[in-house]
Amino acid sequence: MHSLPRLSSPRLAGLLAPLLIVLADAAQPDAENLRTSVVAKNGMPKNIVTPGAQWNFGPGSLWTHRGWQYAAYWDEDCQVSVARRKLPAGEWSTLSLPDYQRTENINRGKGGAKSRGFGDGHEKVSMGISPDGVIHLSFDHHLSTLRYRATRTGVANAPEKHPWTASLFGAVQDHLGDEPITSVTYPSFTTDGSRFTLYLRLNGGSGSADSHYFQYADGRWQNAAPTSGKLIDKHWSGGDQTVNAYLHGPISQGGRLHLAWCWRDTPDSRSNHDLCYAYSDDRGSTWKNDKGQTIGVIDKKFITADSPGVTAVEIPPGTSYLNGGSMAVDATGRVHVLKKGPNRKPTYFTRDPKSGKWHHQDTSRLGKLVAGRNGELFIVAEDGLWKTPANHFGPLDPVFTGMDRYFRDSKMGLDPFRMAHDGWISVIGQRGKTITVIDYKVSH
Repeated sequence: MHSLPRLSSPRLAGLLAPLLIVLADAAQPDAENLRTSVVAKNGMPKNIVTPGAQWNFGPGSLWTHRGWQYAAYWDEDCQVSVARRKLPAGEWSTLSLPDYQRTENINRGKGGAKSRGFGDGHEKVSMGISPDGVIHLSFDHHLSTLRYRATRTGVANAPEKHPWTASLFGAVQDHLGDEPITSVTYPSFTTDGSRFTLYLRLNGGSGSADSHYFQYADGRWQNAAPTSGKLIDKHWSGGDQTVNAYLHGPISQGGRLHLAWCWRDTPDSRSNHDLCYAYSDDRGSTWKNDKGQTIGVIDKKFITADSPGVTAVEIPPGTSYLNGGSMAVDATGRVHVLKKGPNRKPTYFTRDPKSGKWHHQDTSRLGKLVAGRNGELFIVAEDGLWKTPANHFGPLDPVFTGMDRYFRDSKMGLDPFRMAHDGWISVIGQRGKTITVIDYKVSH
């Protein structure tokens, strides 16, 4: 417990005593429902990258697997660091992978200037853990050649049997078992507990790129060729004839995969338009629109901006509608999306699981969405946690506030699997070089 400072002036002490009591009370964490832990103090300093860029943390940068939690980030040596701890509150152990260092003049692929030098925050570390206990990493991408590495099988399934050293990880690869994969942006790993997937945006940049999903099973990538796994094609009949999709998901709930996205016609964010949606009931092979019509089959029939019924909410280009945001799916199958809307205000979108109809409304806050166990919908932001009923989105009730001091120098990363494990929400962020995880207990 922190002691209060002694004051030499009795009058000053009397005036400040109420304030000091409030500060002392505020400094004491709610140990039962709120925990903070320092992962490490070696995060990449913000001042060595493009001013304003926030490198840490990418998709899956915090990940719960079989009672342990893992974190991945860029460190002060411009190398990838990976940490682990035993839940609920074990000490963090950290290792750094020294054989790939991000430098100012590295040539990372065929993306021209965007593939050289320190970038603008696209190059975050992404992590995922497959059901066989392999820890997968993908990092340093913006129209770049693939950078991928993984541990041997079983490391995360029996962590006590594997001392936490860099030797657990294999060499950096530019492929998944076939030809090199180039022009990569936004790698992201997902799992439904039995299948494991890597998403890559390929074949172009903003306004002109395809979306591919590579499937991992039986210890290897099943569709490893650079042309494999294509689901969304960039060509269409409108605009300047090409788009790219900025995606949320897929998220698995009750045996169904849900995918949402917006389109962009050009590199200019003002060309963003529409909220789109598709779902799959066969583990991601076949994709349907809101009416149940098949609009996509992996590697065979591609979803495009011309696909019938692909648009869930029409939003024209030329507004302030932005890509990014967050998506969650609750236990009833209700889809929730939160992002900056056409008026640049935080906008909440939801799909009714019975009718398939969409509704949207302005709200007061952006953040990461988490579906609770008891019918709540949580919004996790850099400065705290809010909640509202999942089936009737309304005013946001604060649960914890004043947490922004931990996350001033990074984007915030969300653990997508902690809630299912034990009813807690975990997020990761950085201030200075200090990497911190905040745990919120929201299910009793």
